[in-house]
Amino acid sequence: MIHNPDSRIIPAVKDIGFNWIKVQIEWKVFEPAKGQIQWGEMDRIVNEVSGAGLNLLFSIVKAPRWARPPNTDFSVEGPPANPQDYADFVRAVAARYCGKLQAIEVWNEQNINYEWGNEPPDPGRYVQLLAAAYRAIKGVCPQMIVVSGALTPAGNVTIGGQWRAVDDIQYLEQMYQHGLKNYCDAIGAHPSGYNCPADGDWRTIQDPKAQFRGPFDNRHHSWCFRGTMEGYRNVMVKYGDANKKIWATEFGWASVDGLGVSPAPGYEYAADNTAQEQAEWTVRAYQMARSWGWVGVMFLWNLNFAPVAGPQDEKAAWSIVDPNWQPRPIYIALKNMPK
Repeated sequence: MIHNPDSRIIPAVKDIGFNWIKVQIEWKVFEPAKGQIQWGEMDRIVNEVSGAGLNLLFSIVKAPRWARPPNTDFSVEGPPANPQDYADFVRAVAARYCGKLQAIEVWNEQNINYEWGNEPPDPGRYVQLLAAAYRAIKGVCPQMIVVSGALTPAGNVTIGGQWRAVDDIQYLEQMYQHGLKNYCDAIGAHPSGYNCPADGDWRTIQDPKAQFRGPFDNRHHSWCFRGTMEGYRNVMVKYGDANKKIWATEFGWASVDGLGVSPAPGYEYAADNTAQEQAEWTVRAYQMARSWGWVGVMFLWNLNFAPVAGPQDEKAAWSIVDPNWQPRPIYIALKNMPK
């Protein structure tokens, strides 16, 4: 929706029977200088979504240059030097939209280098950011839901001695060791699907016909939706946080079937998934989450990047409408899915 006032978005969400929308808010865009918040686009989105009777999550990310450490790598996104600068911004957002904005997610995929300024992974520093934001939000809008920043499913990766990613289950555990339990109402997750079915067990799943071999030749929980969700739940139970729910703030399966394009480089798994598999696995994921009972809101990635970015863009493979805004099989399946 951001910078895209398309009148088809909200009717499509309501047509498939969904009642939440997530929008990523780039802090650097909306507060170009300290205290100078540009409200216009946020106002439009909040008013449109709340006016339609839908719930809204803002995922607030990407520190502006003025707020970042002077020695950081400005070629990638990163966190602020002072958590209070972020807390001041989210406090202003929560105060302005209390009653219309239901939830804020604090940061995004902080266990990978290009969301953390190419700085060393630091779960303790992230929890400090989360704690400052949590106190600021609750201080002006106690009912607003605070979701911890979803990690990206990954193993430990270093290149040339520099870290690139930290295993998300390991990072989540370290977040808990730094007090995560006290500073959020829900645990954010991005349980990717790749070319692993929704109910696939990452330890045993087989597909001899798959061209992309990651899940089958390099066993790791991060390849499979179920592995990520169950892995996070185990950590939450271990640290006495079983009453809290996991919010999947981004998940889904990519497929280029029907788009008339090859997958973008790095997304080759999208060629293994048929449009029907994309539809079936997504519905199955919602059914599994409901049966588990410890999952909250699940935001499917994504509604409309095929028309917004075009079929060649890697994000289009997840879109539930085609480049002409026609429903893909997944759209129909979600519409028909019992709610």
